[in-house]
Amino acid sequence: MAAELPKRLHLHSFSPSSIVVTLTINLTQEWVLLTERLFMFAATLLSCQHPLSFDVFRLISPLMSLLTELTNGLESLTHHSPDWDFLDTILNTLLVSPSIPEKTLDICRHTCSQLLSDDAWLIAAVDPRSIRRLFNVLVNIGNLMHRIDNAIPTTTQCYMHAIEIVIQKPDSYYSPNATKLAFRDVIVAAWATAMTLSFVPASSTSSTATHALALTAPVNILTRIGDPNFDILQAVHGAGDDFIRLLSNPTSTLPCVILFPDQIHQLSTFILSSQKGYLPGIRATQLPAELSDEQYCQESKMAMASVLVCLARRFQTSHATELFNISDKPFCTVEALSLIMHYLAASLFPNASTLNDIGVILCGLSSGEVVTNLHGEQTSAREVARLYYEKGLQLDPSHPHLLSNLGSLLKDAGHMTRAIGIFNHALACHPELDIALVNMANTLRDMSQYAEAIPYYQRAISVNPAFADAYCGLYQATNAVCYWDGRATWIEKAIEVCEKQLSDMHNQTTSLLSTHSLDDWMFLVRTAHSGRLSPLEEHTWKVRFGHFLQVDPSRLSRPCGEAGFFIRLIEWYQTRIQHSLYIKAYGQAYHSEHANIARVYENMTIPNSDLISAIKGSRLPMILPFHTFTLPLTARTIRLIAHRNALHTSLAAFSQFGTNLSVYPPPPPPFHGRINIGYVSSDFTDHPLTHLMKSVFAMHDKKRLNVFLYATSPTDGSSYREYYERQTDFHFNDVSSWSISNVIERIVQDQIHILVNLGGYTKGSKNEIFAARPSPVQVSLMGFAGTLAAGWCDYLVCDPIVCPLDLFVQVGAARRRSPKGRSSHEMTPDVGVPINDGSDPASSDDGWIYTECPIYMPHTYFATDHKQSCSKLGTTSTLWPDELQRRDQLRATIFPDLPKDVIIFANFNQLYKIDPIIFWTWLRILSRVQRSILWLLRFPATGEANLLQTATTWAGPEVASRIRFTDVAPKEIHIARCSVADLVLDTAECSAHTIAADVLWSGTPIIACLWPSHRHKMASRVSASLAYATGLGKQMVVHSREEYEERAVALASAHYAERLSFGGSISEGSELLNLRRSLFLTRETMPLFDTRRWVKNLEKGFIAAWKRWVDGSQFRVGYDDEGAVVVKDDDDTFVW
Repeated sequence: MAAELPKRLHLHSFSPSSIVVTLTINLTQEWVLLTERLFMFAATLLSCQHPLSFDVFRLISPLMSLLTELTNGLESLTHHSPDWDFLDTILNTLLVSPSIPEKTLDICRHTCSQLLSDDAWLIAAVDPRSIRRLFNVLVNIGNLMHRIDNAIPTTTQCYMHAIEIVIQKPDSYYSPNATKLAFRDVIVAAWATAMTLSFVPASSTSSTATHALALTAPVNILTRIGDPNFDILQAVHGAGDDFIRLLSNPTSTLPCVILFPDQIHQLSTFILSSQKGYLPGIRATQLPAELSDEQYCQESKMAMASVLVCLARRFQTSHATELFNISDKPFCTVEALSLIMHYLAASLFPNASTLNDIGVILCGLSSGEVVTNLHGEQTSAREVARLYYEKGLQLDPSHPHLLSNLGSLLKDAGHMTRAIGIFNHALACHPELDIALVNMANTLRDMSQYAEAIPYYQRAISVNPAFADAYCGLYQATNAVCYWDGRATWIEKAIEVCEKQLSDMHNQTTSLLSTHSLDDWMFLVRTAHSGRLSPLEEHTWKVRFGHFLQVDPSRLSRPCGEAGFFIRLIEWYQTRIQHSLYIKAYGQAYHSEHANIARVYENMTIPNSDLISAIKGSRLPMILPFHTFTLPLTARTIRLIAHRNALHTSLAAFSQFGTNLSVYPPPPPPFHGRINIGYVSSDFTDHPLTHLMKSVFAMHDKKRLNVFLYATSPTDGSSYREYYERQTDFHFNDVSSWSISNVIERIVQDQIHILVNLGGYTKGSKNEIFAARPSPVQVSLMGFAGTLAAGWCDYLVCDPIVCPLDLFVQVGAARRRSPKGRSSHEMTPDVGVPINDGSDPASSDDGWIYTECPIYMPHTYFATDHKQSCSKLGTTSTLWPDELQRRDQLRATIFPDLPKDVIIFANFNQLYKIDPIIFWTWLRILSRVQRSILWLLRFPATGEANLLQTATTWAGPEVASRIRFTDVAPKEIHIARCSVADLVLDTAECSAHTIAADVLWSGTPIIACLWPSHRHKMASRVSASLAYATGLGKQMVVHSREEYEERAVALASAHYAERLSFGGSISEGSELLNLRRSLFLTRETMPLFDTRRWVKNLEKGFIAAWKRWVDGSQFRVGYDDEGAVVVKDDDDTFVW
């Protein structure tokens, strides 16, 4: 031995009880026994929870000596056949407890160096019959290195070398002229075979590849697949990169191949056809006595399948494909590569877990990925995923993840009953499976069975207190039915977990930008600026790139947010290149008089965009943007939740286009000034958005705008959808069955100048369309009451009430700028991607929330269609008396037992908008106005009992008895019923939106909230905006909880006093009734319901936004410009 080991090693007093531990080492023992005992003993001591005395560390010296001797002993491998039992024992012992990681890694590396050369040729004296043992050793080394540090690249190489050993023919190991097959050859062969088995969509395969399939592929590889006399691995190796290029799609990457479960078994059959199904390297292996030839073949395939899955997961985790590069660029995406490797693994050895992995990968593909089945029908990747889950369950009917994933897929597809059946089966097999508990709860919640969902969330939290999704789901379910026991705890925990998720996402390091030099990145920036940068821009950009490129020894960790910075850089580049191309082709022309003006088409590939494939897609925060409407969150948290969703959307969109992401060309100038406007929505159906905007699109001035509608959801058969489909005033396109890329191409072909997002972060939105930037100017309108915090959204249509000006980042930046010494025409520098400063969306600055520029509408941003859909003709003299009579009759129908002098307070929102503070305020109002009731909706019905119980507990049974519930009514009946209420009490955290418009149209006054605490929440201020747009807002809008209560009590008390003095008859003098009369009689003329006026003002905003894009002020504002588009109404006599 290199260092003598003591024959008796005494280790004293290492535990509180001072137990003496003695290890006797017999120097004549064999290596195996000695090593095994030493490692096991060291593991026990080093894992001890008690402080260790100095004596214990006497063990380290002999143990290190032993490891050194072991390392030196490995030198003999190049001269003598390895002792495989010895190597297996050493590696298995280390696997059980790798107590000294650095030395263990040294052993692993040294063992590899004695077995294989640097270029992976076999150099050890290995008998061809022992290749199986060599394979096992390499796999165990890979497993050991992965356990110690899963980021070590050598681990991946070790797994790959193991596969290369078994695909090599034994007689080629030592032949100097032999061809060494590479792991890449297996993958490319599998890809080629998969392409011949699949029905690759025409849009996914280049014409070159199609030609290769039939004629020109080297040695006709694809036409000979499956031929028992054809060695595809050798052929692929010989063809090299040229073969890969022939198979690649237009983005120079191999297509993502979708195979059906009954196709994958043919993969290994065809690849190994020349070897009669055996792995070439171990075909000549001496078989263990207990195994038959067939059993051994199956075990070998199972081992290789396991290694393939391990490799695939490593690639997914690291998002690294550099081992498969051509000219330093990857020829495949991580998802496509992982899918092929899983296909091959499942083909070699069908396994429930592998089939589950395939399903998960398919579900993660773009929604546009489709495949044609044997019947010629197009099927989505998610539908194929379902087949894999079902196939896996045939192998293991109780597999927990297969059951949970299949149930989730069915739920997302709308098959709720089947999903519940799957989850019930999963929980019968695994009662404490947390993911199944949450998925069951989510399904019940989406079916509006909130009360039934709550126990499942609670069980999931009991099983796994760290399960983040359970807290958010529990909050949503309990909030929906106003079950507030433990509410503060759930909210606090949900916010705490969400904040941690946001922090973890931001703190991820990627080393993306360091793969290129500063000169490379500055070239990208200069290209976007047509080669010109001011000195200030040059300096600022270098500083920003320097955050990620300069090595600062004093910095303990790399800067945060690198992936987000890179995505925002790509978004910034898209917008600037589009503008640069437009200026190059058309100058600063706002419009053109030439109908057939030539369109710009150039090679617009984005430099360095291949790095997109290296970004690891992280999970979205469990609190989604729509959830922020009802949660007490700060401006920074709301902004960051939206921003994370925006980055996720961009990454998904960019990933669809492979490694050669391009910029779409700008449209030509508007012909005769007629701007092409595109509206994208999933709600061109019987939906509140349609109820509000149905007439808007046809009202656009056809001399100024050409209107296109893109419906991303299929028809619901309603009259609303039929209206859109038969209209001739605009171009209606049902793109619900199209892939995302096809929708984008259509928008580009339609030459859309301004693309309007009517969905935002609501269900069914296809924001990937906007992330691809098919249009120069992109706008958020109506669908989502908040910031999108996205580089693919330029403007937010709003008003000063819902979105105060100082909460926009550009405004804040403008107010921080010093215009001193600057010309009013001088433009600010364009350094559009801030990092680590107050303008960075991920910054800690809580003083702003909106990343967009505002298009300020003059009265309200909110569109309404009531004047067209609900108007009643008549004169003032007849309308009002008729309305009073109709209202009295309807009141008696709904509340036949209610005396005429009772005041009816009401709220018609869904119950999830009610929070404890506002409900407590309502109870106080009821207790102060004795002759009053509170009218609520069973929206949902399960909330009624909870609210009544809370009211009884907080205010007593008498007050609780004065809360009345009715069912939800159809739209027309609902609007008519709104007039029955005397005063509507709005919610504060998230106000009424469409409901507020319905209430005001009916003539009923509303108490609307404009509380300073919710200043940053657009969704909480909408009803106040609507109230002001009536011209009577000062009588209805309040600014605090105390004012809310006092105002409601004052209006109701005065109204009751007037009624009492007139013996319960209708009074003509109360403020409440006068307010009602004014609302009702002026609704046809007030700005809130003047749809044509609203459309005209919107057009002004669109035209201004287009001009700002053309002249470049969207990107470089003036020093005295706050960046807002403020629309002026033609009638400036209206005052809020």
